[in-house]
Amino acid sequence: MFKRIAIYTGYFMLVAALVAYFVLSGTLEKRESAKVICKRIEISILDSAVNRFVSIEEISELIREQGITAGESKIRHINLFELEQLLNNRTAVRVSQVNYNGAGTMYVKVQQRRPVLRLETANGGFYMDETGYIFPLVKTFTSYVPVVTGHIPLSIVPGYRGRIKENRDWSNKMLYLGNFIDNNDLIDAQVEQIDIDEKGDLHIIPRVGQHIIVFGKPDNVEEKFKRLAAFYEHIIPNAGWDKYSSISLQYEDQIVCTKRKDYKDNKTNIEKNLNI
Repeated sequence: MFKRIAIYTGYFMLVAALVAYFVLSGTLEKRESAKVICKRIEISILDSAVNRFVSIEEISELIREQGITAGESKIRHINLFELEQLLNNRTAVRVSQVNYNGAGTMYVKVQQRRPVLRLETANGGFYMDETGYIFPLVKTFTSYVPVVTGHIPLSIVPGYRGRIKENRDWSNKMLYLGNFIDNNDLIDAQVEQIDIDEKGDLHIIPRVGQHIIVFGKPDNVEEKFKRLAAFYEHIIPNAGWDKYSSISLQYEDQIVCTKRKDYKDNKTNIEKNLNI
């Protein structure tokens, strides 16, 4: 009986000692961590080789504006979540991650938004990124993506950033078009500007050649560009870049080309077979 009581008493004292140890250790750790100074702030822009919308200096200044200074601010006074939200609300920041190690170094990692189209509207220029997010142009850097001009069926207020809420069907189609161009090196190298007429038809102005590509509505994207690629591969090497003033892709299963009025020559065999 007494032996059993002694065993239980021993277990109880051991558990009590362990609890006291962890409580004391936790208290001491909190006291010590409360004294930890943010000795260093290390900022990295993860995709700076592609875009330079956001600079290390800009992020550093934003952090300083929050009263956070390396060598002075205590770690316990820094709200990492609030700092991330602040950085994420910047125009061209897609996502940020802030954390620190036990040695007092705070790490700030920023990923920028990656535009696929540039929209020139009556209220200024805006980028559309790969997710459909809209944000204003940045003075310090220009992304060389296709520029959309003309009758853009959107009313974007100056300085707007966020998702498009109107004419979602058109916006989604243009987003798909922008991503398709961005993911195809040959097409991306050729498409410079996309002008929209009163009927909503797209007219592509290429980087090489003096012709206009009549794309029509922003649909059947893969099929239209497939025909355009075939045209560049089979027709241009024989006819040259200056023979046609326009190349229309808007009609199903065919390419309709308009020859320049001052251009005179005989059709090649390929052109005859394609009925151009």
